[in-house]
Amino acid sequence: MRKVRIWSILAGILLSATFALQSCDLDDDDDNYHAYYPNALVTVFDQNGHPLMQLDDSTTLYPVNLTSTLYGGKSVRALINFRDATEAELKDGIYADEGLKNVYVNRIDTILTKSMSKDLGTLEANRKAYGNDPVEIVNDWVTLAEDGYLTLRFRTLWGGSAKHIIRLVKASDVNTPNAVRLYQDAQGDVNGRYGDALVAFKLDDLDLKPKDKKVTITLLWNSFDGEKSTTFTMASQDNHARTSSYISSWDTFIKDIK
Repeated sequence: MRKVRIWSILAGILLSATFALQSCDLDDDDDNYHAYYPNALVTVFDQNGHPLMQLDDSTTLYPVNLTSTLYGGKSVRALINFRDATEAELKDGIYADEGLKNVYVNRIDTILTKSMSKDLGTLEANRKAYGNDPVEIVNDWVTLAEDGYLTLRFRTLWGGSAKHIIRLVKASDVNTPNAVRLYQDAQGDVNGRYGDALVAFKLDDLDLKPKDKKVTITLLWNSFDGEKSTTFTMASQDNHARTSSYISSWDTFIKDIK
């Protein structure tokens, strides 16, 4: 019987290192090469003791091979590898409805999921409290706004001497609706090599419109070349269709953040 692999990444693993795995009822299909690569970014949540996964604004995934609550029932963002469930894998009580898709999840790895931090009133106060170490935002399929979250792949210097603290704060210092600013406190770990990490922020502090309407979110950050900004549109998006080109491996992202 195939099982799904759920794993956590030990902090401080560099790009060239392999994952440290915590196995938990896992699938190990060595013949399925593509199962070793994430093909979607989802929001994992619990409903009546069963995990569900929001793929986009109109599609919810029902993992037929996961039958108990994940991550204590908390809503988290995660990379997964999944495929359509076969008829043989469907069980009594599992159903398909409009917007609900029965799937088999091969692998899942949560990413750091956080709430926004409090705006302290001024840019200077926020920088003093939250740090102003530079980062770069990577233009990638996992850098997007959807499902009430802003998920970012970012790049910075890592020396391995401390965990970097990453925060998102409402940018009240600019006259732009739904503007947010990313802050990094590298805690003195400002040398080393460039590496990437993933973080997702729940956009609870923003005045977001209903799901069926588009929302523009402006992100500001201190880059290695100075202040930068970009915009995101929160709308229905099909993650599965976007991922025809796979991430290079499951250990692409440094996890040395909090």
